[in-house]
Amino acid sequence: MNRRAALLLVAALALAPATGPAAALAQQPATTVAASSVEIVRGEWTDPARGGRVVPFKAYVPKGSGPFPVVVHSHGLGGNREASTYILQAVAEAGFLVVCLQHAGSDSGILGSGGRPATEAGVVATGRTAMNPQVAQARYGDLPFALDQVARDPVLGPKADMNRVGMSGHSYGALSTLVAVGQRVLGATPQTRFAEPRIKAAIVYSPNKPRGDDPSTAFAAVKTPMLHFTGTADTTPFDLEKNPFERTTPFQAIKGADQYLIVLTDADHALFGGRRVTTGQLKPIDPPQMEIVKAETIRFWRAYLKDDKAAAAELCALPKRIAGAGDGYVKAQRCGPPTPIAPVDGLR
Repeated sequence: MNRRAALLLVAALALAPATGPAAALAQQPATTVAASSVEIVRGEWTDPARGGRVVPFKAYVPKGSGPFPVVVHSHGLGGNREASTYILQAVAEAGFLVVCLQHAGSDSGILGSGGRPATEAGVVATGRTAMNPQVAQARYGDLPFALDQVARDPVLGPKADMNRVGMSGHSYGALSTLVAVGQRVLGATPQTRFAEPRIKAAIVYSPNKPRGDDPSTAFAAVKTPMLHFTGTADTTPFDLEKNPFERTTPFQAIKGADQYLIVLTDADHALFGGRRVTTGQLKPIDPPQMEIVKAETIRFWRAYLKDDKAAAAELCALPKRIAGAGDGYVKAQRCGPPTPIAPVDGLR
């Protein structure tokens, strides 16, 4: 397993729920559970064009007639469709149809019945059998397939506004999101074959700089408005970044589209996956940081998927609003000069 694969595995295994393999989830029938102003719908789609690949999903469906803007979310490696619940629930309650996908081959199924490895060595050993380019490209292919299925689904389709689609993801899911908006994939033909034009805006939680590729060219085709999140403690045991600040590389490299960045002080990698919420092991700094993540996530989606002019104006004031909790950066022509930021290696 190369170092890139190890990084992606650890980044997600640190967040992975102690659940059974993907096969067990894939056998669950579609279910609907009421949750406040949102209904939770679980199900799965099967893609005959990809050898019967099964894509489980968890949808957060706002009550009401809709149609609602659509946000598709991609979990980290070793995670599943229950990822980032505190974020996705809040987004749905704000009036968005949210669909969290589960990616076979890079989900909790790689953990087997024993759950997350207890040691770093165990994580690496698991990674050796879990990652390869075929698994990665199969994951990337789940997004366009899922968008087709959302539009056709008898429950989701009538409530989905497929003209207003966004995508978000954490860790490996952040990479999947960047690939979906145009980051090139070395070894793919063409290298931007997984770019999805239906995505109008995107959010990445804990993104990475490109591995084995020059940032300026890796992101050259990305022309999508994006919000980036990271923290000053956003690390994993196998990071190739010299420090957490290098996770700002995609924000710094992308040109030609509105970009926003939030770096929360002392926020770690697990904050954005939300596992500590489900295990009841919140850190003291988690609740206020979670509120920031939710509020800024919703503000961005309102601005770019609902054409909310007030929300768009508020995004321009991001650095001032985040002050005290971290640093905010804006790179959007309509907001004036970009917020100064220290350049990372490879970008000047």
